[in-house]
Amino acid sequence: MLGQDMRELYIDLLTRKEAPVKMHCQVLRNMLMYLMEEEARMIKADQEWKKLQNKEDLKEMGDIQSGMASTIIQVYFKQILESFFHHHSQVRMIALGVITLILRQGLMHPVQIVPHLISMGTDSDSTIRAKADQQVQELDKKYPGFIQIKAMQGIKMSYRLQEILQQDPSEPIRGIRTDDDNIISLNSFIYSLIRSNRGQSRAMLQSLLNMFDETGKATLSELIYMADNMAFLPYQVQDEPLYIIHEIDIIVSVSGSNILQSYKEVFFPGAADDDRAKLEDNDDEELNTLLERMPEDTTALPNLFMMSQGCIRLLMLKQHLKKLYRFTDSKIHCYSPTEQAKVWDKPLNCKAKMTFNPSQAMDLVREGTQDLPQDDDTNTKLIQGYLDFKQLMLSIDPDDDDDIPPPPSQSGHGTPAAAGTPSGGQAGGDAQGGPETGESQDSKPVAVIDLSGDGDGDNGGRKVEIPKAPSSLMAYHKRSMSSHHRRGRTSKSSSHSSKPHKHKKKKRWRHYSEDDDEEDDSEDSDYVL
Repeated sequence: MLGQDMRELYIDLLTRKEAPVKMHCQVLRNMLMYLMEEEARMIKADQEWKKLQNKEDLKEMGDIQSGMASTIIQVYFKQILESFFHHHSQVRMIALGVITLILRQGLMHPVQIVPHLISMGTDSDSTIRAKADQQVQELDKKYPGFIQIKAMQGIKMSYRLQEILQQDPSEPIRGIRTDDDNIISLNSFIYSLIRSNRGQSRAMLQSLLNMFDETGKATLSELIYMADNMAFLPYQVQDEPLYIIHEIDIIVSVSGSNILQSYKEVFFPGAADDDRAKLEDNDDEELNTLLERMPEDTTALPNLFMMSQGCIRLLMLKQHLKKLYRFTDSKIHCYSPTEQAKVWDKPLNCKAKMTFNPSQAMDLVREGTQDLPQDDDTNTKLIQGYLDFKQLMLSIDPDDDDDIPPPPSQSGHGTPAAAGTPSGGQAGGDAQGGPETGESQDSKPVAVIDLSGDGDGDNGGRKVEIPKAPSSLMAYHKRSMSSHHRRGRTSKSSSHSSKPHKHKKKKRWRHYSEDDDEEDDSEDSDYVL
């Protein structure tokens, strides 16, 4: 096997794609038989050594055959590993048998083999998959840490294997398989080995998420494959999917903003930030405006369009995890990855038979994005993609009521004015007259909220009028209740100020009194805008 002619013949049969499958398998079988004979010889030699170990001298022993197997394997090792990525299952099976003997005899360092074994764990053949997973598990027991170091490289190799096994090249490569009506990730086994270590599992998840960053060079098909895997990994506690959602929010907020800024620089080159904002304010004419501003060199637009797909895939993955594990927005906002592990080590409540179908990305893969023609239809599609992405970014984190600060005071007493005050200066109704239902039409509202959703309706039906100053309205209720209590309990009112514990119970009502009208409403923990 070490002769020049034999070496060239073996390497040619192992590497040439047009080589007959039968010859490829025969070369691998020859190596397999040689290693088996070498293993049997070593076992026999070990038994003889135990009999003569007290008589033999190591200095006088010249075992030439001891390093011969290692030399031969080093010559063909690269070609043997490449046989893992053959379209024929028989070739992959024999190659896995050769690698198993190499590991058992210790002929090569195992860290070089771990990524290929991880990729073989995603094989469509269940027998190959089971043997590869067994080897990975044994290596994890013997050499702790090797699996985590090479996990990401192995997942990328698994995509390469699935690309070879894909029957229809035009179809996108999926990272899931169906097992007994259950959808599982192709790389679920490798994750199950390292998920017990919080740091290692997070490092693997972070590496997967980094592929969706705008600076990454991953194709859209690879992103679909990675998203499929993360959508159906065997998570056990709430911390795992919540950590993914937390990191998705960070990546999308940073990468999405950079992509939008790059879009604006393409459509509005040389314009200041204020001018760009003015040009983008008119949403009705934005598509036509951008078509008119289409640059002559449109090569940047397809690249930006594909970069934005990474953010969109992450947002779809986030939404999928929320529905699959029934996470609420409040739980997501409360999660912090720096908290103790036991806080979020609660079992997951998972929905059954929920699919993950990124149809838009799959359609893009089928259509192809290489060498797009520079015509009006393509330009319109690219611009519409930008507008959709912009709208999606604006809707990621809608303003909550608790997060909106009070608008500037317009009442002269520091009272926050109601949102939506018209610029015409009609500033609220008669606060001294109190709230009336359908009787006082002279009170002019600052804003009208239409609850019907269609913009129609009357004052007593689906529209609600908001007076100018809610604090004045609360002051009215305070004065009414105070006068009522003064009439009924004059004796107790005099002693009310001498009891500090009851003064504390009335603190919230005092917050809306006329004397305290200049206080900031946000200082009360019970105050809700």
